[in-house]
Amino acid sequence: MASLLDKIKGYINGVSYNVKKVLPLKLDKIIEGEFENTFEILDKYIEYIKREYGIDYKIPRLEILENTPLFYAHYSKFKNEIMLGKKSIKNLIDKQLKFLNNKEETKRLIYERLKSLGYKEIKDKDIKYLNIKHSLISLLYPFYTNEINIRKSITKYIIIFILLHEIWHSIDDSILDKLDKGSTIKDIDYSTISNNLELRASAFGAAMYFLVNGFHKDERGYRAAYANMLTCRKYVEETTILENNEYKNVGDPYDIGFCYGNIIVAKYGPSLEENIYKIIDDIIHLNEERAIDVIKLYGDNLEWISNNKDSNVDI
Repeated sequence: MASLLDKIKGYINGVSYNVKKVLPLKLDKIIEGEFENTFEILDKYIEYIKREYGIDYKIPRLEILENTPLFYAHYSKFKNEIMLGKKSIKNLIDKQLKFLNNKEETKRLIYERLKSLGYKEIKDKDIKYLNIKHSLISLLYPFYTNEINIRKSITKYIIIFILLHEIWHSIDDSILDKLDKGSTIKDIDYSTISNNLELRASAFGAAMYFLVNGFHKDERGYRAAYANMLTCRKYVEETTILENNEYKNVGDPYDIGFCYGNIIVAKYGPSLEENIYKIIDDIIHLNEERAIDVIKLYGDNLEWISNNKDSNVDI
């Protein structure tokens, strides 16, 4: 016969399960809140870019679209507006929940990769990982969990991730607008910058995701970038082989940019914030050739990670 304590535990577990299932997700409210919060965090970095590069930047408007299955988000330069598609975002949230429920897949993608880099004891507590598919590769991004409503936790971090990419597009647009009007900006060539829009937005989005959420201060967070480096190294190697065999332009700017952003996070770790202005300058001048060279450099020298690695790590 079950004890009173067992009955109480069963009741609590049942309530928790039902809350997870039926608690309504106020997506509009989450989007609006994270839009405001993200710009508050980015304010000093945006002010730096405005001052350093002399651009006339205005914060874009937010528009939430109900039934747009074609994209998660889009920045319109003509309206200076960031549009988010609720239907696509909900589909992405469902995919992440499905991924987290697949214990074998999460073990293979994060724990086995980290163990291959020398980490021994791998435990997760209040942190899990999103598995976000870009164009041709999937990369892992940490997020802090609220087990009572994990869907809400996932939603918050997905919205931040999506917004950061589009916010950089809005910054890039101000830079392009100044160059298009004949002004000059610090060694920036118009044709180079206009050809690498998605590359830079992806690099900024990935690096700033770790910064604005504080994952650069948490070893369990920024070490996800180490696992991503294995994926990025393989991707660049395969791309290089194809290009050497005259399959040109096989590298996708989204993938290369996200990989570059993860390299930045892995390289700087806890010192990411103190180097962020240098990193922003670097991203503004980033082109695909240099991004690939950097990914190859660190991908071919993964042993440098051992300098930051403990024998037993809670992840």
